[in-house]
Amino acid sequence: MSAYFNAKKIVPSAMTFVDIAGLVKGASKGEGLGNQFLSHIRETDVIMYVLRAFESKEIVHVYERVNPVEDFEIVQAELIFKDIEVVEKKIATVNKMARIGNADAALEMNILEKIQKNLGMGIPVVDMEMNEKEKEYVYDLWLLTSKKRMFVLNCKEGLESEKIEVWKKELEEKTGDLVIMADVKLVGEMEDAEEYAELLGYVPKSVKDIIKGAYDALNLITFYTGSEKECNAWTIEKGANAKEAAGVIHTDLENNFITADVVNVDALLDAGGWVKAKELGLVKNHGKDYIVNDGDYIIILANK
Repeated sequence: MSAYFNAKKIVPSAMTFVDIAGLVKGASKGEGLGNQFLSHIRETDVIMYVLRAFESKEIVHVYERVNPVEDFEIVQAELIFKDIEVVEKKIATVNKMARIGNADAALEMNILEKIQKNLGMGIPVVDMEMNEKEKEYVYDLWLLTSKKRMFVLNCKEGLESEKIEVWKKELEEKTGDLVIMADVKLVGEMEDAEEYAELLGYVPKSVKDIIKGAYDALNLITFYTGSEKECNAWTIEKGANAKEAAGVIHTDLENNFITADVVNVDALLDAGGWVKAKELGLVKNHGKDYIVNDGDYIIILANK
């Protein structure tokens, strides 16, 4: 798109990945980096578990064995232990509120006791069945196990694929989340995954695959705006409407929204530009309730 417009400025959508040091058993009680590690997790939107799935005599595993499923279970258990502490403290606070006649205390206590019971059974918050009111309440607790998840099995391309497939299937069945098998070292070094296809017999996972996985885990899509002056990629949650998309660009566009002209960006470029796309009937005018699709190119019409 930027090449078509010969844009002077390109502003891509952005996602920040934070590398947090590995967690050891007992972190919830201060072992290893302990609370420092756990505090970093509170600030994230999704936890990407990068789990070792390769043997190496040079790189020693802290537990002297390789089993990514067990590694995940250790990390999750520590997060659950920490969440139990948070919930217990909140229950004590709500009890005090109940004694002074707080009207919401009973409802809060029901939700907290439900969470406490499930955590005690080893069920993370993200896997608990909750109604919308309960979800809103839990969101404000900033519980560690409420985070969305995805997994990267760090393996060596071309080695022990059958064992890794077993681990992948086990994690998928256990969590229902996305599991990517990737050689993390190779991912960091290669510029073009296609270059390795002939050598390996398949196209290895790349940084793009991992980023897409994170987008999917967060339920995000991308829409575009562009001109000769500037081309932008904007990130928005799947299911957002045109007016909400306008607010991502600028609050004034959302507040003064009238309509939006929309066309798929690939269709726009294939047609040869905006004028030709309109002639072909590809550009559609939509109101505020239009649900934005991944890859939409949008022009917002608003009052000044």
